[in-house]
Amino acid sequence: MATLTETKARPERKPLPPPNSDFYQLAETLQPAELALVKQVRAFMESKVAPIATKYWADDAFPFELLPAFKELNLGGVGMQGYGCRGGSALLFGLVAMEMSRVDSSIATFFGVHNGLAMGSIYLGGSEEQKQKWLPPMARMEKIGCFGLTEPLVGSGSGGGLLTTAKREGDTWILNGQKRWIGNAPWCDVSIIWARDLADNQVKGFIVENKTTPGFSVQKIQNKIALKIVQNGEITLKDCRIPEANRLQADTSFRDTARVLRMTRYLVGWEATGCQMGAYEHAVKYAQERLQFGKPIGSFQLVQDLLA
Repeated sequence: MATLTETKARPERKPLPPPNSDFYQLAETLQPAELALVKQVRAFMESKVAPIATKYWADDAFPFELLPAFKELNLGGVGMQGYGCRGGSALLFGLVAMEMSRVDSSIATFFGVHNGLAMGSIYLGGSEEQKQKWLPPMARMEKIGCFGLTEPLVGSGSGGGLLTTAKREGDTWILNGQKRWIGNAPWCDVSIIWARDLADNQVKGFIVENKTTPGFSVQKIQNKIALKIVQNGEITLKDCRIPEANRLQADTSFRDTARVLRMTRYLVGWEATGCQMGAYEHAVKYAQERLQFGKPIGSFQLVQDLLA
């Protein structure tokens, strides 16, 4: 005898497209070569960084084994022209930061400090000779940089209250003081150190070679609760003797420091956007895969309303 109801085979679900949180299709406004680079960065972050990010976050360590592949992206000097730099638009630099932060903001911070703050300081404030000497190896990421402005007792007041001092003796400057929360500092090669000139009380910038300058030391900051993959340090400068040739020649006051900050602060907004994109895409993917009552929870209107 036939049953009152017959079980029907449930149709096979079609695979859903991956979430795309570039709602305004900003990347599509780039030139083809720049768009290709953004896609290359996304592929690198998804295939190389995402699988290991949690481990390195837990270990409070930097994934140095990724640096060779990172160098192959040829990102050094993005947004800057000449001197072996990648070049490209400010929008390209922003979207690159966004794509990195979409997967891991620590990697975005590592690159932003090196490219935007360290290279940017030399690009804006260095002499032609300094640009020719330092920017090409930094663009090739043969030398990694950091940016030493914040101090243990001086943050937003650095415009007029830096405690790190610079005293000139002939063709040498003697630097004394401390810098704190300096990204990349525990292991990088070059530090841009901002110090107050005792002669005129103005802020000046110096290129310091971390590993060969006597009196320069760095202690890694432990037990952070955020950005754990990027390594932050506390720099101590004790009678560090820096040649006049390593003083940023075009910088004479904090106004010049602020130019570097203005050039890079918009990247923080792009990184925040990347964080939001990553969080949203994870939420959508979970809603597509998590089943309740035999259906993805994303098929329920209340969940859809939360994601809309």
